[in-house]
Amino acid sequence: MRDPVGFMEPGKKHSQVHLDAPGLCPLCLEHYIDGREGGGKTELVEEVVDGIKTGKWICPYGGRSYVQQGGAGAWRAPIIPPF
Repeated sequence: MRDPVGFMEPGKKHSQVHLDAPGLCPLCLEHYIDGREGGGKTELVEEVVDGIKTGKWICPYGGRSYVQQGGAGAWRAPIIPPF
């Protein structure tokens, strides 16, 4: 999934994938099978936060979700004052 609007962090191919077991990234593999955007058989890596392994497996080519990047493209309900 390329980002023509520019919401994702530079150098990332898709929003982050979190899985509970090692293996291949399903989004990269889907692009590989479909022949889209140069997808490939990308091995997941274990996520490390502050030097501690979280037990989650992520794609090295994935980035934070749009909301985690600061809400770019995310819809928020307007605040309507009571009358």
